[in-house]
Order: sequence, then structure tokens, then C-alpha cells
Amino acid sequence: MSLTDKAKNAIKNKAKTKIKKVAIKAIKPFLPFILIIGLLFFAICTIIDAVFIQEVQADSSDMSEIQQELRTKCIEKANYLNTCHNFIGKDPTNNLLDVNNKETGKKVEWSHLYALMTFHNVAEGMDVNESLLNKVAEDFTSTFIYEKNTIKIETTTKDEKGKEKKTTKEETQYLLIESDTIIGHYKYNYEERTTESENTKTTKKVFVNEELIGEQYARLKEHLRSKLNIRESDIETDTQIIIQAATGYSDNKENTGWLQGNSSETEIITDGKGLVAKGMFTWPIPGYTLITSSFGNRIHPIYGGNNFHRGTDISAPVRCKFRCDG
Repeated sequence: MSLTDKAKNAIKNKAKTKIKKVAIKAIKPFLPFILIIGLLFFAICTIIDAVFIQEVQADSSDMSEIQQELRTKCIEKANYLNTCHNFIGKDPTNNLLDVNNKETGKKVEWSHLYALMTFHNVAEGMDVNESLLNKVAEDFTSTFIYEKNTIKIETTTKDEKGKEKKTTKEETQYLLIESDTIIGHYKYNYEERTTESENTKTTKKVFVNEELIGEQYARLKEHLRSKLNIRESDIETDTQIIIQAATGYSDNKENTGWLQGNSSETEIITDGKGLVAKGMFTWPIPGYTLITSSFGNRIHPIYGGNNFHRGTDISAPVRCKFRCDG
């Protein structure tokens, strides 16, 4: 390279460096605004995605009239089961009252009932209809027991002469102290605490922990044993399948029970009252049994947020052959 070329390159590099410095100097005062605009754009996109997901979750346009009707019946039945046997102390109530919404995660969900009906359908060939729904629901009435708690708020003020004046206000809230549902039998422990800030002193009961009484999913497991004669070796797996239908939770267990029937002789019948499936479905991907996302509610893998997944995802290599003769 000649000296002339080196000089030219040096001039170019110097010019580029100067341009960069000038550009940075020009943009620097606007960086906070650019950052704010970026954050606003992200927030707006998140809100739009959340609204979109809620719309998709509520959308049932791809369901048949029979399926839509049965889904509605399941929702109504689940709501009834969660409110028909609740108490404030010994007084009955038809409401869910916990101030911290601790019933969330303990209630029977409509998809629990739908999944259980599917089990009855596969095991016994029973029609998936309102009659079967009522039969399934008999074992899963929820019980929520509440305690009435009074919050005492003491405020201290001073008049013009500097004399202190104390006023006390009381507020009522309800705390969940016991629940017995499809999820399990739980007791909830609280302790009374007093907090002070400036001129206010608040005394109320604060949640400490929850305690599982007996075995988790005990009523669900007993239903599978007594009503469906599920083998003891399959109880845990089948229980998780039903729970996953409502939570969208995915674990690393291989689902080996009723999902892997060997018969592909399946007949779907619509009789105007419900859906009937005769026989067992063939497992579609031989040798691969890990379910990564089950049917039911789940956290959307792309958008985040809760949405309803109308399929079952199975982990397998790309271009893996699958069977569709079931």
C-alpha cells in the first residue's frame, strides 16, 4: 500500500470517527425520550397481546354446538360446586369471600370435569353429556370455610393547640381458614400483627402458611380407583393428566396409561345428545411419550398470559413419522 493510500484511509477513518461523535452528540439529549417511547411501545404491545389472548381464549367458534353446550354446562357445574357448600364459621354462604383470593388454585375447574368425563368415556364407553357430568360432579363438591376478621385502624391527630386525638375505625374482611376440594384438604394459618406508619396503627390477622391435611388429590384418586377401577400403578399418571387439563402444567413423566391403547378401531358417534367414542385411540408417535403441553389452560409459550390450548403437544424429533389411523 502506498503512502497516498494510507493517507486516504487515515482521512476516511478520521472522518468516520468524527461523524460518529457528531451523531452521538446529536442523539444523546434525546436518549431518555427514545427510551420512554420504547418502553411505552413495549407496554402497549403487551396489553394488546393480553387482550388478544383473552379474546382467543373466549372464542369457541371452532367448537360444535354440542361441544359449546357441554362446555357451558361444565362451567356452570364448576361454579356451583365451588359455592354450594361454603361457610362463614357455621353459617352457610354461596360466595367465595377470601380477601386474598386464596380459593384460586384450589377450586374445581370446568376442564377438570371435562377431563374426567373423557376418562369415563374411554374406560366405559359412556356418552359425554350432561348426565355423565352430573355423575362425575357428585364426588367433587368443594368446601370453603371462612373466618370473619376485624381490622382495627387507629389514627392519631393533633388539634390547633397540639392536643392529641385518637380515632379508631374498624373494617371487616373474610379469611379462608379451611378448604376441601378436588385439589386436597388444606388448613390456613394466620397470626395477628400490628403495623405503624406515621400517625396510623393497624392491627389485623396476616397469613402465615397453608397446611395440607392428608394426601393431595385424595378425592380425585379415590374417584379414579372406585369409579373407574384405575390400576394403582397408573393412579399418579392419570391424576396428573386431569390436573394438567386445568393448569396447563407440564412435567417430565411419561404418560403411559389410557393414552397408549393398542387398538386403532375408534368410532365417533353423534347422537344429538352427546359425543361417544368407542374403542381406544392409537398413540400417534411410537417411542415418544413425553407430553410437553397438555389440553386445557396454560401459559402461552410466545405471548405469555393464560390461554386455552385445544391440543396436546408431544415431544419428538423433526420429521419424525407419526400415525393418524386412529
